[in-house]
Amino acid sequence: MDLIEILLGAMGDPITYSIIFFIYVILAALILPIPVEIGLFNPFMHSAWLILILAIGKGVGAAIAFEIGTRARGVLKKRSIGTQLTKKIVAWCERFVRKYGYYGLFIIMSTPLMIDSVSLYLFSLSNPKDEGKRAMTRRWFVLINIGSGAVRGTIILSVAYLIGVRLV
Repeated sequence: MDLIEILLGAMGDPITYSIIFFIYVILAALILPIPVEIGLFNPFMHSAWLILILAIGKGVGAAIAFEIGTRARGVLKKRSIGTQLTKKIVAWCERFVRKYGYYGLFIIMSTPLMIDSVSLYLFSLSNPKDEGKRAMTRRWFVLINIGSGAVRGTIILSVAYLIGVRLV
């Protein structure tokens, strides 16, 4: 039995479903290469509650991913791992993060059906440190992910409503 089956099996129990969905969202942010939108479709729970769980779970996952990415970046920088091509790609990613920063992160993470883990690690690993300051701070990284999670959930449920999917 996989996590999606467990989630869908708990639909009738709002408390159990909320806990499983929250864990599912965190895992999707960290390691699961799957979108989390399926968890928003529970006819036994209010949509606003599901969006809140999604947003907070994405924030928790983002905090953990930021910490992992920041630590991994430090190790990689110390060891200067990679070929010239790898170093050029890393430099390009750092320029991207400097240029688009929070706005780029918000747009990418608000995009429905986007795989979270790739984007989170790309932004946290490519978060350059200039004059002792990072392009993105942990606090804003997490807040942007919470906001983008709420926007993403709202977009998904709005589109579902417009095409005729009714949850109640």
